[in-house]
This record gives sequence, structure tokens and C-alpha cells, in this order.
Amino acid sequence: MKKDVTQTHLLDRSLVNKDSDIVWAVGSVDEANAFIGLAKIHAKDEMVKETLAFIQRKMFKAGMEIVSKENVFSDEDFDEMMNIIKKFEKVVEKPKKFIILEKDEATANLSVARAVVRRAERWCVRLYKKGLVSKPFVEWMNKLSYLIYLMILKESGGEFEYV
Repeated sequence: MKKDVTQTHLLDRSLVNKDSDIVWAVGSVDEANAFIGLAKIHAKDEMVKETLAFIQRKMFKAGMEIVSKENVFSDEDFDEMMNIIKKFEKVVEKPKKFIILEKDEATANLSVARAVVRRAERWCVRLYKKGLVSKPFVEWMNKLSYLIYLMILKESGGEFEYV
């Protein structure tokens, strides 16, 4: 019997169409994780590099939340994210107006990672509205793009090109 190449299995072995919201979401999270890895390779700042390595591991948990149909993320995960954000907010200068984020290879890779994370977040919001993922997970994804923004500022060393 031929396999239906338009479908794929979730963790529980149930079949879903490859163009389903679940597959789009997990694919977007996977893509975001790849760009986070690329940003990690090019990061010069050690705090940024270590945080990206941590986030990469968490992104596998994000994928698990999507494909397992279980609430894997908790309020503790969100609190952990907020603590990391607070650490970055203490060491970066936030610009008072719009800036060009990309000043070199490291900041450009972080900027792409941030944009892809935001797309993945939109897919996760869609799943949340269908009751397929938890609120702490969607909140965590939302804060991830802000954290990457802070990492761009840290990697920039306070040198901004204002628009």
C-alpha cells in the first residue's frame, strides 16, 4: 500500500494533513530554531550566545507542545523567560525611536530569527484559539521575539542607526 505523502504523523501517531495549522506551526518553530542557531554561531557577545543556546533547547519543547496535543509549557517557563528578559533589560540601552537593527552579520542573523519567531508566534496563536496549545506557551513565544530584540541591542553594543 502506498503512503499518502500529503499527510504526516503527530506524536500520538494520528495523521494530519501536511498543510494543517499544526504542521505550519511546528514548521515555523523549527525554522525559527534554525535561524536562532545561525544567530548563535555568529554572535560575538557571550551573554547572547549562551542565551541563544538555551533558547534553542527550549524550542524543541515548543515543538513538543504543538505536536503532542499536551500542555508542555507552564507558568514557570514564562517566568523563566521574564527573568532572562530582566537580565538583558539591565544591560542594554533601549533606543527612544526606531533604529536600523542590522549593523553586521550577528545583528542581521538575530533580526531574521526575530522575524521568523514572530511568524511562528502567529501560528501558535491560531492553535491557541483552537484550544490546541497552552496560554503560557503563546505568552512565551510572544516574549521570545522581544528577548531577541534585546539581544540585538546587546550585540550592537549601544551603537544605533536611527531612522
